[in-house]
Amino acid sequence: MEWVNKKIVFIAIILSLLTSLFIYSYVNRVTRTTKTTDLVRVFVAAKTIPARAMITAADIKEIDIDKRYVLTGALQNKAEFVGMRVRERVLEGEQILKERIVDQDKLDLSYSIPEGKRAVSINVNEASEVANFLRPGDYVDVIVTLEKEEVTEPDRKVVYPKISKTILQNILVLGLGQESFIPDGETRKEIPKTVTLAVDIDQAEELVYASEVGVLRLALRPVGDSREVKTEGVIRNQVSGEKGINIFTR
Repeated sequence: MEWVNKKIVFIAIILSLLTSLFIYSYVNRVTRTTKTTDLVRVFVAAKTIPARAMITAADIKEIDIDKRYVLTGALQNKAEFVGMRVRERVLEGEQILKERIVDQDKLDLSYSIPEGKRAVSINVNEASEVANFLRPGDYVDVIVTLEKEEVTEPDRKVVYPKISKTILQNILVLGLGQESFIPDGETRKEIPKTVTLAVDIDQAEELVYASEVGVLRLALRPVGDSREVKTEGVIRNQVSGEKGINIFTR
């Protein structure tokens, strides 16, 4: 019996030593990993910062992250960007990158035109400019109304009825009048005489032609809606439901 008890005690001691060795190895490994992980302090957006908005101290926060996850161009000095403007929207939690910052004196219209686009201005009034609710950064559809036109050819006469047609969809508003940036919460007191849109070269030709021969209206799109809908346009009888009356004359 005594031999059995000694054997049990011996086994218990061995298991205890093995457990202690395992714990020591685990703690040592965790400590070594922690020591070899270099943390770097970076700045991230504390909230979503709108495109071309000025960055304030309240817009950012400092966090420490593993240096492996620091993005190229991440800024680590407040003086490099507080008081500057962002070129495009920065989402909450995104690192503040040098390439996203722009000097105020460089924030002119040509700097704001997306790649592959052109800036084209059209004349507007209160109705066509959506009652002064437009702001740079909004997206609009362009609708043109064309008057009836008759074209006489050698063997026939072609009649084009008066029509209203959406010709461009999901078009970025670059500026209103001379302004390409309007601070949040600020309301324009005067209706701009022009609206500048970002269009590709083919759209630019359509827009210019439509502005020369027809009457344009802008339709403001809701935020986040980029869907395009195919339309055939509308003529008189589709709106009123009335058909024309044929009157024959000699």
